[in-house]
Amino acid sequence: MLSPVYSRALFCLFVSVLVLSSPLTSTYCKDVSGPLSPEETLKNLVIPGDLEVTLFASEPMVRNPATLDIDARGRVWAAEGLNYRRYQDMVPEGDRIVILEDTDGDGKADSEKTYYQGKDIDNALGLCVIGNKVIVSRSPNVFIFTDEDGDDKPDKKEVLFQGISGEQHDHGVHSFVFGPDGKFYFNMGNEGKQLFHPNGKPVVDLAGNEVNATRNPYQQGMVFRCNLDGSEVETLG
Repeated sequence: MLSPVYSRALFCLFVSVLVLSSPLTSTYCKDVSGPLSPEETLKNLVIPGDLEVTLFASEPMVRNPATLDIDARGRVWAAEGLNYRRYQDMVPEGDRIVILEDTDGDGKADSEKTYYQGKDIDNALGLCVIGNKVIVSRSPNVFIFTDEDGDDKPDKKEVLFQGISGEQHDHGVHSFVFGPDGKFYFNMGNEGKQLFHPNGKPVVDLAGNEVNATRNPYQQGMVFRCNLDGSEVETLG
């Protein structure tokens, strides 16, 4: 049996190949006009002969997923991004984090539940599921949701980092990844600009530098590593 970390890596690779339609694999969609059904969309994908595309989930079960993760039970988690920029009031209740599950093993999601919904996670660009915790990255905040009783609803919401620029911008803070060393790895784009602790104090990394993009010494996008509680932040690049 594959380890959870290796399985997650394979899943991410699978999604990247089949969904991102990289020109390196000559996978693309034929020219079409107007919205297509899920079945029509599959028929219009042109892929290399050694790859196969199958449908796992579609609207209305999940709408405009912006980021995905998979948990230890094989369930797919998605953060929807409908409330984006000039459409940020499309869903007045806020965007959702949804859990998709294939309960009968046929390769298609047949169960969908809303884990959390709120304006505070509109167009979240990062989702990391680890144990009973879910880390959601959405500038200006990084949230940690905790499900303490196993009912797939968060009982606690905490801020891991705050003060990050790039709200409603693709270059803000992105996904956290749990590394083999037991630490979190994450990044932000050039609009992220700075990182603050929940108490409002700027993050000072292990090199003694305040984390911001003021060329003292850092600038533009950055990559970080930290402990699970947000301590001992290292600026890796």
